[in-house]
Amino acid sequence: MVRKKPENAYHSQKEVGTLRLLVLGHPGWALSAILLIAFNMRPALTSVAPLLQEIRSSYELSGFWTSVLTTVPVICLGLFGPLAPALARRFGNEAVILFALLGIVAGSTVRSLGVAPLYIGTVLIGASMSFLGILAPVVIKRDFPHKIGRVMGLYVMFISLGAAVSTAATIPIRGMVGGWRFALMTWALPVILAAVVFIPQLFRNMVARPPADRRAASIMGDGVAWQVTGFLALVSSLAYSVFMWGPSMLEGRGLDPASSGALVSISYLAQMVSGLFVPVVAARLRQQSIIAAIVVSLTVVGLLGFIFAPLWSLSLFSITLGLGQGGAFGLAMLLIVLRSGEPHIAVQLSSMAQTIGYIAGGLVGPFAVGIIHNLSGSWNIVAAFYVVIGFCTLVVGLAAGRALTVQPRGATGTYKAS
Repeated sequence: MVRKKPENAYHSQKEVGTLRLLVLGHPGWALSAILLIAFNMRPALTSVAPLLQEIRSSYELSGFWTSVLTTVPVICLGLFGPLAPALARRFGNEAVILFALLGIVAGSTVRSLGVAPLYIGTVLIGASMSFLGILAPVVIKRDFPHKIGRVMGLYVMFISLGAAVSTAATIPIRGMVGGWRFALMTWALPVILAAVVFIPQLFRNMVARPPADRRAASIMGDGVAWQVTGFLALVSSLAYSVFMWGPSMLEGRGLDPASSGALVSISYLAQMVSGLFVPVVAARLRQQSIIAAIVVSLTVVGLLGFIFAPLWSLSLFSITLGLGQGGAFGLAMLLIVLRSGEPHIAVQLSSMAQTIGYIAGGLVGPFAVGIIHNLSGSWNIVAAFYVVIGFCTLVVGLAAGRALTVQPRGATGTYKAS
């Protein structure tokens, strides 16, 4: 004889299932997943800077190979970018994002195992972050079409939060866990949390995707696309110069590693403020050129302050730098969305801007700064370099801020991303 379950048990199970569906399917869960991803977009990279001298001493790295180490992740952010749209068309945005999160975990573990694994793990981290950086704005445009400015602002704010926390906490963590290798591995833990929270999104958006039209329009010949790409490239070159060399610049002025990390962390905290509000304000404006001029100017002033300002004023210049760089990055990400008329254009522009932008930004930024300082032995020469790059960023930002839209050419069909 089969015993029937009480009717209230079925109701209870149904209520639990409904509650689970409401929670996991709620936009708030999707937003939480995006923000956790944003938080983990920097720590695996920014945690290296406070430990750079220890890593260099442990493996007896030359100045050249130290510059390579600081440049590899930025180059990888661009080098692997073209794979993201193709993988997203084949497996879906969510599957690629989850795979990328696991890639950061693997890379963070591998790079602590030796000299060769140090570079291999760094490449894996850079490639994984490339996928996240390209697809996250596309998901934001798709899932929050009427709240793009606010969500993009939160996204950039959490990126800055992750950078601030990792930069300030890495040295204390090193003391607690017993060395720089375990300190770097520690930053895999929040990535695992992000992956767990993101898993429901994998099933929530598991829908059929139309095949890509191989004759889809190209944006490579569009001037607006190149202006957005150039702005992101130059903004990234200055940002990653600070990520990789900021603590070293301050140590060159006589500060200890902990104090240098704390000052750079203040800059990242300031980035949270401008990273949140600049996209919100800029999204409401018809043109964003004035915003571009303001954030670029603040960035250059902050960088020059790091090198020339009196020691007592470094906190003020750190805040100035953070406000400039947070706003500049937030604006660059927003321009990708604003200049894209349709989601499939957003995929192309995000891929183009971040692929070319990060490769160029890596070469123009941290690699060039490392080589210039290694050859000259002076941060003063680097300051002149920052002024030149800042001027170029201003010119390109004024052009990219105009109220224009990317116009694909040669289209015989379209592709709509999932």
